[in-house]
Amino acid sequence: MRAGVVVTSTLTEIDWLRLRAQTDPSTALEAIRPVFGSRSTMLHLGRAGRGHQGFARGVGIALGDASVGRMDWGGDSQRGWLRLDVTGEGCRFVSNWDAIHHLKNLPGAEIRRLDIALTTFMGEIKHEQVVEAHRAGMFTTGGRPPNLRQITSSDPAASRTCYVGSRQADKYFRGYEKGKQLAAKLAPAGRWETFEVEGYPAGGVYRCEVEFKAGAEAIAWDAIAARDRFFAGAYPFCETVLPGIRPRTFCRGRKVGSRHDMAAALAHIRRQFGGTLYTALVVNGGDIGAVWEQICGTAHSPRLLRAGVLLEAKVGA
Repeated sequence: MRAGVVVTSTLTEIDWLRLRAQTDPSTALEAIRPVFGSRSTMLHLGRAGRGHQGFARGVGIALGDASVGRMDWGGDSQRGWLRLDVTGEGCRFVSNWDAIHHLKNLPGAEIRRLDIALTTFMGEIKHEQVVEAHRAGMFTTGGRPPNLRQITSSDPAASRTCYVGSRQADKYFRGYEKGKQLAAKLAPAGRWETFEVEGYPAGGVYRCEVEFKAGAEAIAWDAIAARDRFFAGAYPFCETVLPGIRPRTFCRGRKVGSRHDMAAALAHIRRQFGGTLYTALVVNGGDIGAVWEQICGTAHSPRLLRAGVLLEAKVGA
């Protein structure tokens, strides 16, 4: 089964970006500013308040009057991490994803969630097609087939939606009749059939979204530039709707994740105790060995052992 999407006219887009870094809100704001191109001067933080999901503090990110994301940071359990989200609405304002390297260069920076979306406009993908693809096993990538959940209605004007998999898994698919969804919000009552989206009839506009989440390791930074390939590699179905694109999948090995855990732990030590260690080095006449003898423990970190950092060590201890 091949849907035959014309790649030259329909490409994927980033619909959500979540990353974390060992940094502060002001530094993170300056690092993300370049991706908004000529609008970057309009980017600003709101008033800080309580954080979400265990973080002590949080603040909204706005581009002029438009909300484009938020940052959360602080709290003993967060070990110095700052989490930054650019929402789907925020991603629509991004004009220069090539500038993502400014975020990549933040201490310990890693992508924790990346949503990649494909919108078709001429009926290339339909609700029934997604349901049939699931029935044919085209969302199975190893192990048990993921579950399909549908939201349908007896109203022909209502948008139908397919959810495949679990939000707790490392990837999750959503497909829905985007044109009908927009028509329900914007079209005059009873006029959805004549409503158009970017010049195309609403009934033929369909959107597929794949939500990737980091596991033991972070998501590859080049997934942003190579988003067509990662979308095509998510499921066999996604490959069929982007013919001609060489699919690519994320490596879910433990080795890469342990390197990130080790780097994050060291970045936290530098952030919290770097000044103290530097002063101790000066007091001891620049003898780093003398400082090391005073601070180094005699047992491994249980958390880093669980992350597997010694599995890639050149010399075991």
